[in-house]
Amino acid sequence: MKRKPQHAELIEAALQGFQRTTGLAAQIIRWEPKTIDLDRRQPDAVIEIEVHGRKHKFAVEAKIGVRAELLIQTQALWPREQQPRLLFVAPYITNYLAEKCREIKLPFLDAAGNAYLEDDDLFVFVTGQKRNTDLAPVHTNRTDTTAGLRVLFAILCRPQLLNAPYRELATTAKVALGTIGPVIKDLETRKLIATFSTTLPKRRLLDAKVLFEEWVTFYPAKLRPKLQPRRFRAQNREWAQQTNLTPFGAYWGGEVAADRLTHYLKPAMLTVYTLHNPTKLMTEFRLRADVNGDVEILNAFWDQTLITGTDVVPPILAYADLMTTTDARNLEAARLIYEQHIAPNLPTA
Repeated sequence: MKRKPQHAELIEAALQGFQRTTGLAAQIIRWEPKTIDLDRRQPDAVIEIEVHGRKHKFAVEAKIGVRAELLIQTQALWPREQQPRLLFVAPYITNYLAEKCREIKLPFLDAAGNAYLEDDDLFVFVTGQKRNTDLAPVHTNRTDTTAGLRVLFAILCRPQLLNAPYRELATTAKVALGTIGPVIKDLETRKLIATFSTTLPKRRLLDAKVLFEEWVTFYPAKLRPKLQPRRFRAQNREWAQQTNLTPFGAYWGGEVAADRLTHYLKPAMLTVYTLHNPTKLMTEFRLRADVNGDVEILNAFWDQTLITGTDVVPPILAYADLMTTTDARNLEAARLIYEQHIAPNLPTA
């Protein structure tokens, strides 16, 4: 029997809350339906709501960390013509976020019974329901900490590190050795990795997509601010198009990485991750400090052995950088990166 997806409990709680506050019944038609078209996103589930004899289907995308930017990003990344329509599910949607969903026409349900649905012959808008304290906390794990996110990044970039010695994984992720055991145990507990008990334990990812989505959700709030982001302005913007950052121990992220990976985006913001003190880079390209500058330099949070042969960050980091904005062109570039470079390479169970 196929196991339920990671957010199954949340989705079921949201459907129960919806029935409690509206009197309308919703049922899960199938979990994680496969899509034939690679351009289409795989939802967590498809649900059906019957009203006055008419059935309305929605494709569910469940998220655990909710902010206004995430609502806009989720809708923007969902193909406009894809059917069924997208339905956003979260543990709790505040009145402010509910109004934002209605403004951008993003249907939602939460575990408290708040809801917004708009379809042919269907309109539901419920707000003000109190948070459901009976729902088990979604986040009691160690992977959304600064150190945990570093470990997840290393594993997502190089899945074989799951079976490497703990010391190698710790070195690659730039974390203390004692961090690895609890993170691996947490992933096992949440059934995101499987460990086969042999003389030498072998592990494999069971749900790389969930790990990727968790990492992208928590990176902007938990890890990125710890990387000492600094803003500068360059005298010559063309340097980004001509410069290989390898000699500086640095990597292009964000919009420049998107341009290199997809050839779709003309960079406006230049994002650089550096393994070393950026003084040499700043001197070479005459960067001057400017809080509103178009160059951002951050500390790289991985060991140099993780990325070789390129001066561009891994696609998952380029994607996450783009997703920190609500700029439509950035979100479109993020979608292309996901479809071309991330989805085809996520390990499957």
